[in-house]
Amino acid sequence: MTVVLVALALILLGLPLLLEAPDLARRLTHPLEYEETIRDAAAEHEVEPALVAAVIRTESGFDPEVESSQGAYGLMQIQPETARFISERGGIAGDYQGPKTNIRMGTWYLNYLQDRYNGDERLVLAAYNSGEGQVDAWISEEGFEVGRDIPFEETSQYVEDVSEARDIYQELYGSDLDRRSEE
Repeated sequence: MTVVLVALALILLGLPLLLEAPDLARRLTHPLEYEETIRDAAAEHEVEPALVAAVIRTESGFDPEVESSQGAYGLMQIQPETARFISERGGIAGDYQGPKTNIRMGTWYLNYLQDRYNGDERLVLAAYNSGEGQVDAWISEEGFEVGRDIPFEETSQYVEDVSEARDIYQELYGSDLDRRSEE
């Protein structure tokens, strides 16, 4: 009887850890860094902070030193010509490769794309990944449906990955990334 009671006590003591295990695992795969900068830039540019975090995770895995084969750089993988465009149109100065400026620029650009594509998040993310010219060409085709007709597999997967990551960031940290649970 004592063994059963001890086993039951251990199970009851370990139950909270077992219930937290999925969230703990997701926090490892969906880290959150630069949260204050993300929240500030998101508020300034009216973009959901969880979406910004999801783009950063998908683009760079929160590594500020990442450079793509296409020359995109930093947390939000901004190309030099896009940085110039954002600087001219958005008035954001500074080194686009630095984390704070990179987040501010990338968030401004997400807002710009949201305005351009009337808030259609799938089009916004497709344009962030493939460029406005590509998306404009696709949507000009009769019968184009962003959910099924993105012709580039990489872009289609990118849209799904960011959308899924945004949902996870919302669940783990809240839409505004203001709910960090105690670990």
